[in-house]
Amino acid sequence: MKIFLVEDDELLNDIIVTTLRSLKYEVDTFCDGKEALKNVNNGYDLYLLDINLPNVNGLEILKRIKEYDNDSNIFILSAEIDIKTILSAYDTGCNDFIKKPFDIREIVAKIKNTVEEEVNEIPLIHGGKYYRNEKLIIFGNKTVKLTKKETSLLDILIKYKGKSASNEQIEVFVWGENVMGGYVRQLVSKLRSKLPYADIIENHTLSGYKIRLHKSFFEAN
Repeated sequence: MKIFLVEDDELLNDIIVTTLRSLKYEVDTFCDGKEALKNVNNGYDLYLLDINLPNVNGLEILKRIKEYDNDSNIFILSAEIDIKTILSAYDTGCNDFIKKPFDIREIVAKIKNTVEEEVNEIPLIHGGKYYRNEKLIIFGNKTVKLTKKETSLLDILIKYKGKSASNEQIEVFVWGENVMGGYVRQLVSKLRSKLPYADIIENHTLSGYKIRLHKSFFEAN
């Protein structure tokens, strides 16, 4: 699981990061709201946001994340007691509002109980399997090693569960907001050339792509 943390209290930030990394979570951490805002689109499974941050507050970051991906999992970590602020956070789309001071074990428990671990083995058509953690696709005896961007491409297509993702959505997920257009087609073409079955990724309505998953994926999810 890839976690985004923005917390300007350096000691608390270090405690959270150390704990989560000890549990084998991947954590990117920030202390400044403006810097954090530049990195919200890098494919995170969970966001942990303080509210009172330098330059850009956590509620603004929350709004940006929800504009980018309305299904994002977001916990607010704050000492804020103003009910209007708390309700605003929930109205904007946070999953939970965890009040400081808290026991770090509470964060761990909420992650395990609220945020589902991503399934590592994803069944594809033609008998293929995509292994997220290992960044591999396997068809029988053939193993296809994936780059970081190819993995990100597959992850966002799987996120849409058989529906199409637009070129813009893919670009933002894989490269971030400031990328120039036109790279998606190149990335899809490169990945298709490595696969024994290019139709695993198909064009959809000329403006996006979707991945063809085995029916067992939908039965399990």
